Amino acid sequence: MIQFLKKNINPKGKKTGDCVVRALALATGREYLDVYSELFYISIKSGYIINDKRVEEKFLANHGFIKHKQPKKPNGKKYLVGEIDKLTNDDVIVISCAHHLTVALSGTIVDTWDCRGKCISNYFTLDK
Repeated sequence: MIQFLKKNINPKGKKTGDCVVRALALATGREYLDVYSELFYISIKSGYIINDKRVEEKFLANHGFIKHKQPKKPNGKKYLVGEIDKLTNDDVIVISCAHHLTVALSGTIVDTWDCRGKCISNYFTLDK
């Protein structure tokens, strides 16, 4: 299982429902407020709320990420976030799971809480 690093990049240190902004800022290396602003702009243009999957997926596509469908093991069971290293060895992986978005950077989940036990819905890697 990959490592976990507890880190909150919210500029005010708040623990709030901002996982999309945090994960995307870490994945792209951009400032939190810049990512928030871009998500807001995409939200206004699309008509979907800022943390809607369609908004985050548009953001990721704009930044060169490609979407991978939900992976399943040969026995049909789902992979857990902590098992993402069995699927790809990319340095930057954005991982979607139920009601949450997180990021793996160089083999470590970086987030405000340890979500390695949650099932992966989809994941995104940089297009090479």
